Amino acid sequence: MGASPESPARSLKPYRLVALLVAAAFLVLGVTGFVWADSGVTLVVDGDASYVMSDADTVDDLIADAGIVLGPADVVSPSLATPVSDGMTVVVRHAVPVVVDISGSPLALDVVGSTVADALVATGLDPASGHTVEPSLETPLSPGMTISVSDVFVRIVEEHVEVDHGTVVENDPSMEQGSRAIKRQGEPGTTVRIYRVVVTEGVEGPRTLSAESIVTEPVDEVVAVGTRRSAPRVVASRAGATSEPPREGRTLTVVATAYSPGDPGVSTRTATGARATRGIIAVDPSVIPLGTRVYVPGYGNAIAADTGGAIKGDKIDVCFDTRAEALAWGRRTVTITILP
Repeated sequence: MGASPESPARSLKPYRLVALLVAAAFLVLGVTGFVWADSGVTLVVDGDASYVMSDADTVDDLIADAGIVLGPADVVSPSLATPVSDGMTVVVRHAVPVVVDISGSPLALDVVGSTVADALVATGLDPASGHTVEPSLETPLSPGMTISVSDVFVRIVEEHVEVDHGTVVENDPSMEQGSRAIKRQGEPGTTVRIYRVVVTEGVEGPRTLSAESIVTEPVDEVVAVGTRRSAPRVVASRAGATSEPPREGRTLTVVATAYSPGDPGVSTRTATGARATRGIIAVDPSVIPLGTRVYVPGYGNAIAADTGGAIKGDKIDVCFDTRAEALAWGRRTVTITILP
């Protein structure tokens, strides 16, 4: 019979559980400690970017670990006291010492920028204000360089100018042909003009008109021109219109139609007030002014004393005493003569 154990057997499971927990804790500490110690950071120094792994606590420590020397005018973003985190971006911009000579007055300053235009901004000058700059605005900055700025600026000049009035001519059938009378006096207007003047070393350059606005509108002068003329004095020949064509005068080719006071809707009075009779023609006043004496082949001498809604451009309408004569004329193209 075998010997009995001196004490009851103990279970090994609790010891194994503790060992597993301790191992797991060391594993977690090792993994998390690795993450805490190494953060991936994008470091941009004066435009040059690099990716670094760092266990630095703050941006200040990160800059020191990278061997970057900062001056009093340099700029770091985010601030030096910011904690370092994985995936962050840190930007360092070193100030560039330059001299800006403004019309003989040198100014030494540290510029946080990359071009001559940035240096002008640092002095309080607007690069777009027309200054003469040497070297050019887009030139990269370099330590110790000198930038020359001439005394150039833009002056705004305001000028008030008188504007001439126009003249409007109105036909007046109550006045004798050829007579003129002023019905309303014209008055000039006023406009204001804004000029941009480039001034270099105190000398004004060319003016450039940048804006113009009317202050007071001009008032047109109105002139009445008489058109009244006795129609019987200038009637064309009734004997088959056999008068000889004139030797002098300007010619004009027109389409000529005919009408008579007996036509439906036709008044016995013309637009000028004269009686509608043979020797009167209707015209477009913008082509043949009212009161103009003309010679019409096949019709004779006549005077432009009437208008018509359909008479536009190079068209005339000759007047006959009877509807039969007007129908016999029909529609034809003729070359008329404007009599002197």
